[in-house]
Amino acid sequence: MAAAGLAVAATLLATGCLHEDGLADTADGFGGASSRERKLVIMSDSRIGAYGACALIMSLLLRIAAIASLGDPLLVVPVLIAAHAAARASMPVLMLLTPSARGEGLAADAARPPVFSVVVAVLLGMLALIAGLGIRQGLVALLLIAGAVVFIRWLCLRQIGGQTRDVLGALEQISEILVVLVASALI
Repeated sequence: MAAAGLAVAATLLATGCLHEDGLADTADGFGGASSRERKLVIMSDSRIGAYGACALIMSLLLRIAAIASLGDPLLVVPVLIAAHAAARASMPVLMLLTPSARGEGLAADAARPPVFSVVVAVLLGMLALIAGLGIRQGLVALLLIAGAVVFIRWLCLRQIGGQTRDVLGALEQISEILVVLVASALI
């Protein structure tokens, strides 16, 4: 468990907690307000609320527990690579399928990615899943990530009318969790 915690801590340091911040902001905004405008204000606030804190705790607990349950340290490296690559590949898919909720900001500035770039990202994510988890587990993880993209798209359209950088970070975290859970459940 300690080694799994250190592995997750290393990924937090490497990414600067960028996606964890998005997860917390999304949880706070979606859970802490009723109007679209108020949700967006909460998501822009640098303070963390109860929903965000709980989302972060659950994200860390699930990732650490799943990694610890892999048992063999030689399995951890390919699983982490697959989880990070596939989770990041899900973000351009959501960007392509979902308009920006704001007229300004990082997600709005990035606009919708070219279809070719999205296809390349998805193919690289699929390749990482199959290489890191094997064909069967990789396909299960891919289907779960696709479901997460559909669900997050529906949720962010319903909650705030589109996606933001925070929603993209939340999707990355959810996708990463799904991959490590699949790896730990199907070993």
